[in-house]
Amino acid sequence: MPNQGRRESDGRKQRAVLLLSLILLVWNVCASAGRVASIVVFPSVDQVDGSPILRTTSDNETDRRSAESPRSGPLTIRQKYLLGKRVDINTASLSEISELPGISAGVAAAVVEERDRLGRFRSPRDLLGVKGIKEKRLQKILPFLSEMQNN
Repeated sequence: MPNQGRRESDGRKQRAVLLLSLILLVWNVCASAGRVASIVVFPSVDQVDGSPILRTTSDNETDRRSAESPRSGPLTIRQKYLLGKRVDINTASLSEISELPGISAGVAAAVVEERDRLGRFRSPRDLLGVKGIKEKRLQKILPFLSEMQNN
């Protein structure tokens, strides 16, 4: 007899867990459907007169959206690297150089200063002459750099 009561208790627990899981599933589906409907189906509403605003995307806006990450806006250097794009250290701006891993704004300014002094970097080893860049840091940024022309 004690086994029968235990089985019924286990069966009730399993049904309770199943019911709770079903409730959570329905809740999530409804919340997701409401989010999709508010974004896709319902147009934006003008705050002044309450009339719907129909938006059209221009080519310029489409280009801007394609160059942005869906989560955080413009792509980072690491995201561009994953897409196969590299930074040309001889033409990169101060902000692009400072986005390289391990490069602070001060080191980026030193890179630009050295680049202006030399004219351009002929090889990645030339970066070792920049104050703040040693072998370890150079190895860290090399994958993000495009190839340099020797001439």
